[in-house]
Amino acid sequence: MIKKYYSEKLPEFLYCYDTNEPFSNCLVCDRKLDENVDYAIEKVFKQNRNMANSEIIYEYAICMECAASMQNELSKESIASIQALFEAHGLNAMMKLEYLHNTKKYDIQAWIERCSFTGKETRLCSEYSVSALIEKGKLVYEHAPLVISDDFMELIQESLSKSTKDYLDGFRDEYFDLPPDIKDIINSPTVGIM
Repeated sequence: MIKKYYSEKLPEFLYCYDTNEPFSNCLVCDRKLDENVDYAIEKVFKQNRNMANSEIIYEYAICMECAASMQNELSKESIASIQALFEAHGLNAMMKLEYLHNTKKYDIQAWIERCSFTGKETRLCSEYSVSALIEKGKLVYEHAPLVISDDFMELIQESLSKSTKDYLDGFRDEYFDLPPDIKDIINSPTVGIM
């Protein structure tokens, strides 16, 4: 059985990289993110093989109302394909969640060291994303934080319809100023699909 556990405080890993403080506003509607607003955070990383660490490519916080609006823009075909993909890899995710909850590993590092669906270590990924839910200013350990490896990102991308890909790429292009060489390797935001 999956439990719901709240962190005592928001881990610094989920702070905004530029300010080293919690995100203050929703990326889309600019709503102030405080203890009265539930929201999601997504951070996308790329491995820097020369320095043996990962670098943030982009990150954002989005209120749950805007995340729901994003999800409404996904095609029915994409939603069905994503659900089938999650079901096909659900055993890996459930085993990870049960282990983390049963051992009470409520430390962000324990949750982000491997892909939630494939088990691939993040240090072996060329890129990966971390998504988290924040309620009442605290990180929710339940089904998230979720880690999506480069391999699973590819499976998600392959399952999306053209209209959904165009929407998510448009979202990325509207809100993030990524150089063309980075844009080619980084997949679209995933908060709308979670």
